[in-house]
Amino acid sequence: MPVPLQASFEVRSSDGSTTRTATVSAGSVRVLDAPATGVQLVELVAADLRAEPVRIRWTWPVEGAATLWQATQGSHRNLPTDWGSQRDVRSVRSAPVAALVRTDDVSPLVVSLSSGVRGCDFAVGVNEETAEHLVELVVDDVELVDGQHRFTLRIDLRALHFAAGLRGVTDAWTAELGDRIVPVPEVARTAMYSTWYSDHQHVSEESVERHASTGAQYGCSAVIVDDGWQTDNTARGYAYCGDWEPTSSSFPDMAEHVRRVHALGVAYVLWIAPPLMGRHSKAWDRFGDRALGFLDDEQTTVALDPRYPEVREHLVECCVRPVRDWGVDGLKIDFIDSWAWKNPPPAPEGDCATVDEGVELFFAAVRDELQRLRPDLLIEFRQDYVNPRLWQYGTFLRAGDCALDAVENRVRTVDARLLAGDRAVHSDMLMWHPEASPEAVAEQFIGVLFSSAQVSVELGSLPEAHDRVVQYWLGFLRDHAATLLRGELVPVRPDARYTQVAAISAEETIVAVYSNPVVRLNAPAGVLLLVNGGNEPTVLLDGAGDGPVEVVVSDCSGVEVGRRTATPPEGLWALDVPVGGVARIERVAG
Repeated sequence: MPVPLQASFEVRSSDGSTTRTATVSAGSVRVLDAPATGVQLVELVAADLRAEPVRIRWTWPVEGAATLWQATQGSHRNLPTDWGSQRDVRSVRSAPVAALVRTDDVSPLVVSLSSGVRGCDFAVGVNEETAEHLVELVVDDVELVDGQHRFTLRIDLRALHFAAGLRGVTDAWTAELGDRIVPVPEVARTAMYSTWYSDHQHVSEESVERHASTGAQYGCSAVIVDDGWQTDNTARGYAYCGDWEPTSSSFPDMAEHVRRVHALGVAYVLWIAPPLMGRHSKAWDRFGDRALGFLDDEQTTVALDPRYPEVREHLVECCVRPVRDWGVDGLKIDFIDSWAWKNPPPAPEGDCATVDEGVELFFAAVRDELQRLRPDLLIEFRQDYVNPRLWQYGTFLRAGDCALDAVENRVRTVDARLLAGDRAVHSDMLMWHPEASPEAVAEQFIGVLFSSAQVSVELGSLPEAHDRVVQYWLGFLRDHAATLLRGELVPVRPDARYTQVAAISAEETIVAVYSNPVVRLNAPAGVLLLVNGGNEPTVLLDGAGDGPVEVVVSDCSGVEVGRRTATPPEGLWALDVPVGGVARIERVAG
């Protein structure tokens, strides 16, 4: 039976050598699993979330931790202090999970909350008084289960590789959500063209059709039409958002335009930002008093309040219209973290207790209507919209904006993969200078090797050297997608922004080598592909196994530059691999 309010429970290591008391206020608690397994599950039921959130707090000693892995951290790879570690997690921003990680990639502590949590403050940080880590969770919004605000705390002390620990979290979320998770169409796992970096808001029917045509020649299965289709204003602001109707000057006949793109064999995905409404929209007069507040200092753009049913009805129609009337294949739904409102104003005529509840009612209505129109609909979300609750609505997730930054694109795509479950993960759009070296172009692709690439350059005017690189790497991503996207993902050193990343399947092992040239393996089965994403033309391999192997080395554009049969030496084996190139190693039969 649950214990009374102001409860506590014991957090214990599997061998019982370490014990700490966790306190719980404003809720009741029941320990579900004994800690002998290394994973402790604790069920909590809120007394009254409207009156007071549930607070959970304990400290835990973690020796050798080098970083705190969080759902949305970008380049912040530090150990935060407890007074600086608060993260406001909402259903539309971040996710309730954190993992402490040592330099050997082992995670001695992974903490997460169940997928029913829509809002919480999630803090894990160094406690200066005890030199331990303080875990402090404040849960203020939980989906109702049998009339109760019930959720589960999961504490993983198994000391696994951090990627395996995080897989345990996503497996738990997957089991909890079950058939509520929308299926992912296979096209979502392929390369796509995006208009954002190539066109920004200067997008038109002509430019989209040009990009779709050239993109198809490079294997891009879809064109994502970003901001600009709904306004003639190109000032990069959002004062004209809210009506979501195509501008007549650049898109005079949207339905016919979409048909022409489809005739090229390319799917059409359209950008829309439902939370945003600007002063210059027709919707302003209808919904100006149904907003959470302004999003800019100039007070030209607000976030609409989804607690009002009339707001949701308007936004659902704006999202359905492109699919129903124009024939688009999917939506890139953006800026939904604008709904992550910490202290929303009262909504006396609203029908929801919280903003997150209103957001989910909106998304559920959009999903149900669009799936009726086309079951294979594509819905893109962007970091930091990584909460498992969004698995009920979105099919692919794009890395957060990091133009030209191959390292950050690597970090963000790997972070997203580690927490995405079965969601397809895409890179931020790839771009480069027209006079960049071929190796610099290859670097952009190698950085996002374990995701589906989005490209946003003028493919029709590439210099020949760039063309060869783009053709090769898009082909590499396509040919090895089964391993890169569905194999076991094993990243190395999250504290150093992933110095290496491997994907392992039964047929092959693919290792991208970035800032650490020493690859340590245990005689991998099948083919080994070493991708040189570093800045030196050498990769050091330890663990290639016994017996002769064939080594085929290619440069950054896929041109073979060497082939030989060799017997790996004991210890480190220095392989000459051009920067941006690949070494293919396969055991010789016989």
